[in-house]
Amino acid sequence: MRKTFLLIATALAVSAVVVVTAGATSSATPGVTAKSILLEGTFPLSGPASGYAPIPAGMGAYFAYVNAHGGVNGRKINWHYEDDGYNPANTVQLTHKFVEQDHAFALVGGLGTEPQSAVRQYLNDNKVPQLFVSTGATTFDRDFATYPWTLGWQPDYEAEGAIYGKYIVKNIPGAKIGVLYQNDDYGNDYLRGFKAGLGQAHAPDIVDAEPFEVTAPNPAAQLVKLKASGATTLVIFVTPTPTIQAYVIATKIGWHPDHVITNSVSATATFLGIAVKSGSDITNGTLSVGYLLDPSNPIYNSAPGMKLYRKIMAKYDPKGNANDPLNIYGVAKAWTTVQVLKAAGKNLTRAGLMKAARSMKYKGLAANPFALPGVVIHTYPGFQYPITQVKLARFNNGVFSPVGALINGRGA
Repeated sequence: MRKTFLLIATALAVSAVVVVTAGATSSATPGVTAKSILLEGTFPLSGPASGYAPIPAGMGAYFAYVNAHGGVNGRKINWHYEDDGYNPANTVQLTHKFVEQDHAFALVGGLGTEPQSAVRQYLNDNKVPQLFVSTGATTFDRDFATYPWTLGWQPDYEAEGAIYGKYIVKNIPGAKIGVLYQNDDYGNDYLRGFKAGLGQAHAPDIVDAEPFEVTAPNPAAQLVKLKASGATTLVIFVTPTPTIQAYVIATKIGWHPDHVITNSVSATATFLGIAVKSGSDITNGTLSVGYLLDPSNPIYNSAPGMKLYRKIMAKYDPKGNANDPLNIYGVAKAWTTVQVLKAAGKNLTRAGLMKAARSMKYKGLAANPFALPGVVIHTYPGFQYPITQVKLARFNNGVFSPVGALINGRGA
């Protein structure tokens, strides 16, 4: 099963991409010339989180589209990324290379809570933007005063976890909850928010919470314990590979929870489809949240943003799976990056970029075209959570379908 997922993930993974060859770097602003902007990032193209490999490829596709239409304020974006294998030690080494050898203007979209935490202090000490990290760890938004050069993008994990807790209280009375969570800041953020959403009165509804080490081969031992606990609702707060394994292992040990809730970073039709093909029969009914248009669901095919997305993928990443939501995640993040680059002006500086990122207001006609209708990307002094709105989504027969209205996890 793990071999099957990794083979698929490897097929999705792509090597580092350079969209435009950079010219000589300006001494005044590293990574910026009269004609180019160098952006770089680290992503797990291999290893336990290699399922996320489509994200930087999607970003590259959008940057290529922008370059083909004149670039940003007369400059083309040079997008380069490398594989850190979801290993913080590799992230540190590559980040030093990006800053000290490549002289990147900014690091954008770097993936993983632990990998990005490992380089945050270094980047802030050197006043290099660590922009729109691909992790919802709450610290990247909450601690902006301590780390002024770092900013998240997607909804934060604590807020998302709280939504699931509140949902259970309202919709699954008497639930006996078993939680599988990754034993790091990422998983603990989700668990903390989940407990807050349940509230003190319902916190005892968690009959067992099993930690999982990302370096472990699979969560089989944890699933056996969760089944033995008598849990009837399974909550999954781990990355894609162990998520897929959890679905399959539960089926193999004869555990069929009445309800399954899976965190959004692992809840895509692609990942759950792999679980089904690997033998799971408990994926239908899975509840998660979404905030972007989902290319795996045909109900969005007529949306202008989806039409543009498919046009971009067809021309600039024709080998990519356009139905994989991780590609549109990359495209949507790149769109936001381009907007703040534009807002930073022709006299591009790192400080100017961060100023623009900390005062975003993309809504209405200026909204991200790849987000669900009504989703706002908004930051302002004292509030640095760019995306706070999500919609519940339920998986059935190969697709996630939206449920209900937008929920504002942070009330901004």
